[in-house]
Amino acid sequence: MGSNRFEFRASLSNLEEGLDVLHRSVERLRRATGRGADDRPLMLFETALGEIGSNVLTHGRPAGSSRPVEYALRLDGATVVASLSDSGPPVHEHLSREMPVPESEDGRGLAMARSLLDDLGYERDGNVNRWRLVKRL
Repeated sequence: MGSNRFEFRASLSNLEEGLDVLHRSVERLRRATGRGADDRPLMLFETALGEIGSNVLTHGRPAGSSRPVEYALRLDGATVVASLSDSGPPVHEHLSREMPVPESEDGRGLAMARSLLDDLGYERDGNVNRWRLVKRL
């Protein structure tokens, strides 16, 4: 294995470009640690990151806001941690939400991400939403 320390930071301003940056950051982590494209824990983490990142980039930038979503990815030993901070409205009941019925079009992302990660944290800090995604590799 490669290094057990890695850090990446970015400011994200729109959905399409933001999702590209999220995926590229995981690819950089994969290369830095010598993990293959078939590394299951990292694939599960990347899937959860895409779900939460998509929600944050869609809902975390209020209309008229030019404030970007702040993103950080780091590896500490064998644990990968991503954090996303946005200035959108508070998110209510996100961690307790169950997977919706199969016919439902909405609400799957958070439930799915929660099941793929070792920990999915959320807190409201003043006017900022802070998300923390944790996966042991």
